[in-house]
Amino acid sequence: MAGVDPLPQWRSLMLAAVILAAFLAAVSLNMQRFHGWSFIILCFAASLLGGVGYLWARDRVLPSWERLPKVRRLFLIALTAAIVLAARLIANRHNPSEAFADLMVGVGVLVALAVLGLYRILSHRLDSSHARTFRR
Repeated sequence: MAGVDPLPQWRSLMLAAVILAAFLAAVSLNMQRFHGWSFIILCFAASLLGGVGYLWARDRVLPSWERLPKVRRLFLIALTAAIVLAARLIANRHNPSEAFADLMVGVGVLVALAVLGLYRILSHRLDSSHARTFRR
């Protein structure tokens, strides 16, 4: 149901999960370079801001995203994929493993688009089967 605020317990649980995931990702990616409590506190602050930002954006962006026409949503998805590919191609320029990194970025974008398409197809099929099952 649109416009219904989830339970406060669910919201705090979601915030804790996002903060924990961001914190663990930040620590695991850069722990070999930085040691000490200052880095861990920095990771915690960054994950706290990321979790709060995620919850704020989810509440503000998702309803406006769903109101967009289908063509505009597809255009924005394609534009995002193009920006990611262009940025990674530029960033990988003159690296020793340039070809492999470019290939992995291309495969990653294709996999992300395929997962997004599969999600859309399966969610529509599940919605239609649920409606048929419960005669809505």
